[in-house]
Amino acid sequence: IIVFTVIHLWYTGSLAQTNSTTTQPPGTSSTTVPVNSAFGTCNCDLTRDICDINCCCDPDCSANDRETFTVCTTSTAVIGGSRSCVANGVILRSNTPIYRTVVEDGLFCIYIDNNVARNYYEIPRQVQDNVTFNSLVSRFSKIPPSALTPVAATSYYRVGDRLKTIYNDSVIGILSLPKSLFSNVCDDRNPVLFYVNDISQCNRHIKDLEQECSSSSFLSAASYYQNIRVAKLPSALNTSSNSISVNTNDFVNINVSTSILCIDRSTGFSSLCPYTFVPSPTYHTTNNSCSNVLKHLSYNILTNGSQGIIQLSVTLTMSNLDVGKTNTTYFRQKFSVSYTNNANANVFRRSGNPGYIVDQPLLAGKVGVNAVNNQIILFGSNSKGRLTISSPATSGFCGSDQTDRIPIRFGKNIRSGCVLSIGLNNLTNNCQLIREQIINTLIGTDAPTHVAMYGNSAVDNVSDWVTILRQNVPPTPSNELIGSAGNCPNVIMGIHIQILWSYTGSLANPQAKVIGVSISYDNPRNLAYQCVGPSCQFPSDIQQYELTTTVSFIDASEKPASELRSPPRVEVKMPYDFFYPFLSSCIESWVTAITSSIRLSILEEAMQLPSPWWMTAPLNCNSSEVNMLKLRPTQFFSTPNIDTTKRFSCVASR
Repeated sequence: IIVFTVIHLWYTGSLAQTNSTTTQPPGTSSTTVPVNSAFGTCNCDLTRDICDINCCCDPDCSANDRETFTVCTTSTAVIGGSRSCVANGVILRSNTPIYRTVVEDGLFCIYIDNNVARNYYEIPRQVQDNVTFNSLVSRFSKIPPSALTPVAATSYYRVGDRLKTIYNDSVIGILSLPKSLFSNVCDDRNPVLFYVNDISQCNRHIKDLEQECSSSSFLSAASYYQNIRVAKLPSALNTSSNSISVNTNDFVNINVSTSILCIDRSTGFSSLCPYTFVPSPTYHTTNNSCSNVLKHLSYNILTNGSQGIIQLSVTLTMSNLDVGKTNTTYFRQKFSVSYTNNANANVFRRSGNPGYIVDQPLLAGKVGVNAVNNQIILFGSNSKGRLTISSPATSGFCGSDQTDRIPIRFGKNIRSGCVLSIGLNNLTNNCQLIREQIINTLIGTDAPTHVAMYGNSAVDNVSDWVTILRQNVPPTPSNELIGSAGNCPNVIMGIHIQILWSYTGSLANPQAKVIGVSISYDNPRNLAYQCVGPSCQFPSDIQQYELTTTVSFIDASEKPASELRSPPRVEVKMPYDFFYPFLSSCIESWVTAITSSIRLSILEEAMQLPSPWWMTAPLNCNSSEVNMLKLRPTQFFSTPNIDTTKRFSCVASR
């Protein structure tokens, strides 16, 4: 029986990890990541003081809430232990979150790992200057949705269930919102799912504005809430019987928020509309436009777990649709649905807990002060706590709507471009205004200055927010940089946003941390109006110029390097009489010249000879041959019993 003992691997070195030290504002300190420790054990807990759906480890979830869950979205990873020693032959399938690599044939396994540091990322340091940022960029830069499982019908809504509705107290249906499916055109048959937040943007094709302004239901906001009641629980509607009995206590009406917003087409900013009741779309023949058109719609649903829906409200943003001389255009609309639990209005969606989750928006804001004069992070009215970039309209032109910007999502590289149309007169007379409009389009009118290092960074801890660095910032235009005839100098036409991030914590459960953000401006250039054919004869003609924005995420993670003890040095020693009797004490220096080239085969042949040739051949006693055959008797071997004078003879030189 062969017994295999488990080898305990041991290491003499350990990686030195140093916590990042930065100068922090008084009274605050950056979140410290303990060395060689795992944190972030509940990544799905993203909403403060609110139960997150399907997050079984969320302490805010009650037993009543967990009854509605269909699956636990996260589990705590386990590192190492005796589970590392499992034979592959007994594993049919592994769905563990721990990744293992087989590096040997299964004879041995790691039972105890004393090198703890190799299982954790090195703690990254926060980037505070452009030099360090660019150094890390040059070092590290590198250039499937799951189907919902059907469940059996229950007396209460479960996650992913469709919300049942009744129209005009007679027609049973489901609540839906438009969404683009196979193209960018809106599909109105997209159902609203219980406890599933959703947001979508899609296009409407207007073929005849005069006719469709008043006849198309998708342009009217009333078609999404009027005469629609939503069932609090699915049991409120019994579809098995032929008759429909409606109990008003089992349904909720869709209430319209009194804060109806209207978008100013000239500035792109939204403000409160002059009315509290949404009017129907109206066509104007004077300028071929349609007013009171639905632009944004958002359902806000208040729930109480298995008790169902408590309240449903809708927030509207209206706009005017102006097609100019043409009667055909594309119109972009935005729809969203969000859920709130337990009537808590102070809800803020995290992007990770603590590390960022891929495809979640980057949190961003400005440094301000609260009521007690302490520094906090304030969110802008347009960005809503997100780092955003410009969003082109459906026609490809740069949109003037500052509320319709695209949020930057963690781990997603983006290149966005839009076309800016400028006429000859504007290029000459409004050069400074054009510069400001371009910067507002690229950066935003309420641009943030800080980005959260973690997905759950608190707004009252400014040290957990990294400052946005800016490179190649354009100088303030001087008086001599005014536009000349058909020319506007010193114009920025693009920006490049780079986000440095790094994993920290355990290798089995790494947490993504943003360590630096930089916005680099393109080199200023001149916008020149190009005369092509008769275009210069008509100053009202416009030319198009492209504005570009790029976003790139750079992984600066440094995995720990294992330090192993140097292998043992093998020292081979031979016994003193190893070459006996082939060497004698009367021969001294000759062994130095011959032992370096001696071969084992020669020794075997020598053992069969009665006497070696060098002991019988006559030599000249006064020649250099005898001097080479001198040995110190104790230098290598000792042969005291051999009479070398009888076995060696010299021939005197004549």
